[in-house]
Parts: sequence; structure tokens; C-alpha cells
Amino acid sequence: MPRVLLDIGDPANRLTLKVMLEAEGHHVVSEEPDVVFADTPGKALAYARQAPTLILAPVSGVRAAVAAMHQGVYGYLLVPFQPGEAAIMVRRALAGPGTGNRLAVDTREEGRTLAQVETDHIQAVVRRCKGNQTKAAQILGIGRNTLWRKLRRIRNGER
Repeated sequence: MPRVLLDIGDPANRLTLKVMLEAEGHHVVSEEPDVVFADTPGKALAYARQAPTLILAPVSGVRAAVAAMHQGVYGYLLVPFQPGEAAIMVRRALAGPGTGNRLAVDTREEGRTLAQVETDHIQAVVRRCKGNQTKAAQILGIGRNTLWRKLRRIRNGER
């Protein structure tokens, strides 16, 4: 299960989120996380360079959370928490590209065709899933048979 780091100053929010995530089977850790929850834009931006990061946001703080998303934070979780929402956001953060919703263009992608980018992404997800095509298809949001056909085309050198 995913390893989640909680850098949250408010003890009540930290404990509530910890209990909710552990009930969903996630491991709350203090180092080497797969996903991070932070309670301020500054903390969230610092963590966003290392792992997909979610920021806690009261309704009055949504604007700041969205601004942080424009700078690389994956998303936000509204406070007060809704049952199941934190686990869904963790799954989405893990399924997305490595650093979340970065809006900046990756210069390595310039000049490459969509087929080349798709091929690299599919192969990276399959590697991350250690060859488990069912899990990879789920992360990619496509059917397992569709993934199988795409992998066959990649192996045969088709685009």
C-alpha cells in the first residue's frame, strides 16, 4: 500500500487524516513517502519536488491551494474531510505522472510525436507495476486488452 507522509501542524487534522488513511490500508510514514499531505503552500511546494503532494485547504484557502497547484502541487483536500476522499486523492496522485499536475512544459517532450510520448509513458507505467498489465491498465485508465494491443504494437515497432 502507498506510504503517506503527513506534515500537518494541527494535531486534530493530522490524527483524523491518519486514521482515515490507515483505515483504507495506507501506511503513514515519516520518511520516503509515495505521497505527501501538507497544510501550507510553502511546505507543499517544497515536497512537490520529491513526491506527489496534496495540500489541505479550508474553503477560504482554495484560491491559495489552486495557486500552489499551478506551481507543481498535485491537488488539494478540503477541510473538513469527507469520508473516503483522502484515499481517492492518494490513488489519483499515484496514478498521475510523477510530479502531479505541473503546467510547465517539459523541454524533453518538445519535438516528439504523441505516439512517442505515449509509448514512453506506457512503458514507464508497466515498469512501475513490475509487468502487472492489469494494474498498469488501471493506472493508465484503459482496458487491459487495449494495453495488451498497445504493447504488442510497441514490441513490433508500429506507431
